[in-house]
Amino acid sequence: TEKGFVAFEQWYRRGLAQGPAARMPAVPRPELGVLWPQAFVPSNALHEHAFMELLRVFAECSDSEAMDLFDLLDYDFLGMLGLPQVYMAMCLIAALGCRQLTKFLYFHSDVFFRMLATGCRLCAAPDHVTWPRTLTLVRLLGVPGYLISKLSIDFGMTSRTQLSYEDFLEVAWAVAAQLDRGADVAEILVINESDRSGAVKS
Repeated sequence: TEKGFVAFEQWYRRGLAQGPAARMPAVPRPELGVLWPQAFVPSNALHEHAFMELLRVFAECSDSEAMDLFDLLDYDFLGMLGLPQVYMAMCLIAALGCRQLTKFLYFHSDVFFRMLATGCRLCAAPDHVTWPRTLTLVRLLGVPGYLISKLSIDFGMTSRTQLSYEDFLEVAWAVAAQLDRGADVAEILVINESDRSGAVKS
């Protein structure tokens, strides 16, 4: 995974170096004050619409799905994603497309959970993630309604439930195993690498 991260970082930085971000200043103008996240994006980060365009290179998804994934990863509420969050999003999409979500959890669940939990710090206990936030992730993965209902019943989830890392992993593993086996899911369709002209696979 370390080699994969390094390769992705090199590709990501090459793409940014060739785009408009390369001409942006390295730091925000002082007169922007506390509003700088809304008016300035560092050269190694992506705002909402840039992330949406990147996501659509690899997946067929609606604007709302792309924005929901952006919001899940924007744990500091700055309106932009840095390299770690973008990398995590690409790993998730790749794992969904090749039905290796369980492997994604094995390698990245701790980092991914910390991102989600940090985004819940104002509405949940430290190192916990709310069930509604987890449910947003589950729906983005394309889990059918009947399976979501079964998960809620089996694990006793309510809108007020807060999940520790162990609780989250238990739920996520059940979802990932079902998706990897080929459940009738995937509202986000991952573009087939062998034919980017239009063919997609779930």
